[in-house]
Amino acid sequence: MGRTSATRRTDGEQGVVILFAKPAYASNHDRINGIYAAAIERGWQILQMPEVPSRRTVAAFVRMWRPLGCIVEQSAMPRKIVPSMFGDTPVVLTGRGDRDASWFDGRFDCSFQNVRDPVEHAVKELVSLNPASFAYVDDPAHPVWGVERGRIFADVLPAGAAFAAYGGPSPMCANGHRALAEWLKHRPLPCACLLAADHIAPAFYTAARSAGLRVGTDLPVIGFDNDKHVCLSLSPRLSSVKIDFFRSGVDAVRLLERRLADRDAPPRIARYNALGVERRASTLRNFADRRVRKGMSVVEDRACAGLAVGEVAAAMGCCVRLAEKLFRRHADVSILEAIRRVRIEKAMSLLRNRYIAIDAIPFRCGYARSPACLKTHFKKATGLTMREWRKRHVAPDG
Repeated sequence: MGRTSATRRTDGEQGVVILFAKPAYASNHDRINGIYAAAIERGWQILQMPEVPSRRTVAAFVRMWRPLGCIVEQSAMPRKIVPSMFGDTPVVLTGRGDRDASWFDGRFDCSFQNVRDPVEHAVKELVSLNPASFAYVDDPAHPVWGVERGRIFADVLPAGAAFAAYGGPSPMCANGHRALAEWLKHRPLPCACLLAADHIAPAFYTAARSAGLRVGTDLPVIGFDNDKHVCLSLSPRLSSVKIDFFRSGVDAVRLLERRLADRDAPPRIARYNALGVERRASTLRNFADRRVRKGMSVVEDRACAGLAVGEVAAAMGCCVRLAEKLFRRHADVSILEAIRRVRIEKAMSLLRNRYIAIDAIPFRCGYARSPACLKTHFKKATGLTMREWRKRHVAPDG
């Protein structure tokens, strides 16, 4: 019978879990939120370390705090960690994926990303644009997970699709910028591009401009992680794959709870998936009319902020009647239908987080004045109530 958490805390204090994670990474924000939410449910206190520690520092922290366990995000640790760093304290690893088995040595419980699933979401979106070719752009300075995404991207594209992967210097440096610009000039247009991560996008946009190409029309592009600080700062705004990092944090806590209940159980890996593509103007090239592209961009960005049809028409620079006519001709939907689609997708994203109350979701989807309308529109669009949809698509915690 394995030891339980009670054997580690005999003073009646709240159990402490040490979290090693880099909060500077956008992907870690939701993961950390998930860890805190699940830990609070269990009455645990999270002690987050503010910097990347050395192995000696890790051991010192563990001796000082006598935690129930530790949760370690991959980027916050030396590349190779060993159980001896933590003594007999249970450890759960979380991050992008088990890209290097030696990193965790098969001896830790892990909450890892299903690397294939986000790429498949991106490919589905890019294929729908009917481009002449496809391209993948990685940052060689951070190649480990980027290489795997590129391999999967090439693997899941339709048979016979024209595909090329950028293999030059990092786009983040001057030489890489010039090399990427020259490389983009030789791609058959329109060329649907997948970036290994959102942080590459500013350099990619600059290289595209240097090549005389337009992002969103010549080069529809999607990134990964939906880092809004990056995505919303670019013009056109970047479409990006949303990944369920919150679930990663919840799963890490669940794995730690399992380990505390049975120290002798075999290590387990829990996988988390993508939530879909957050569509923005960088993938709206399928709308031939620039006014529709502008209107759709406004819809994608502001639908959940109480956007009205008249505001979309104003952004398009035409009257409501003409704006509606253009939307129906080029997008095959009315402006209101386009707004509702974005709101329904947002509701689905929020429903996947079971810690968000259903009654709070309408207020975050543009229905602050009429919360009941979201439930009506959601049922019409999906055939399910919001509660039924959550029950079917979200695994219970436990």
